[in-house]
Amino acid sequence: MIDFHIHMGKSSSGSLYTLNDLDNMMIENEIDYVGLSLLNGTDVSKLNDTVYNYSQQNNRIIPFAYINPRDDNAINEVKRTLGKYKMKGVKFHSWKHGYNPENIGSLDDIIDEIEKYNVPILTHTGTAPLSLPHSWARVAKKHPNQKWVFAHIGLLDYGYGCIEAIKTLKNVYVDTSGQNEVQILEKALNDLGENRIIYASDWPYKYVKSEILKLDCLNLNKEQKKKIFHNNAAELLGIKKN
Repeated sequence: MIDFHIHMGKSSSGSLYTLNDLDNMMIENEIDYVGLSLLNGTDVSKLNDTVYNYSQQNNRIIPFAYINPRDDNAINEVKRTLGKYKMKGVKFHSWKHGYNPENIGSLDDIIDEIEKYNVPILTHTGTAPLSLPHSWARVAKKHPNQKWVFAHIGLLDYGYGCIEAIKTLKNVYVDTSGQNEVQILEKALNDLGENRIIYASDWPYKYVKSEILKLDCLNLNKEQKKKIFHNNAAELLGIKKN
């Protein structure tokens, strides 16, 4: 099993999560790999250094670079993290960094640079007004050769709209973390198919076992489970598929 989207460090509640906590979570839930990005700070270079160092200590951690398009050094940070460190993905969070993805001039050039490294972009969706899925969908449509994963399927307010916005965009996947409405999960399976859905927990902000068990509502067959819980993520991250 691959958990495509997790975090560490100090949570919004003030709790501190360590590598040991991560190991215990992975053992308890039989997870083989995790996609890690750190968001708890303002200096993305330091956060990315920490993620890289964690990945060197634990080869089951797949490092994601956290990139802020408002930072004048953003393209150099892409080159440093994806080139020098060979990190396997990029995390955008337009709500936390305070930009509208449709109205920031630097974003297209940054995405063009990311595309050179053949890694997925994971972006938060579902928090108004800066992280709306239809806004990110218009950006993804301009970059059809870049693979995207829309986290949370638009969360609770924008789930249906998220799926509608990306139905025809074959370069966009969704991750299941934080999306608890059964009808939206069913719509994702029906409209996008099992090839474009990726399991993720958003640990430690979400409870992993609940994030896994909620997908029982979809009555997935063996091949669908293999794709959603492993193979789709493995293909994007360059991990051997089952």
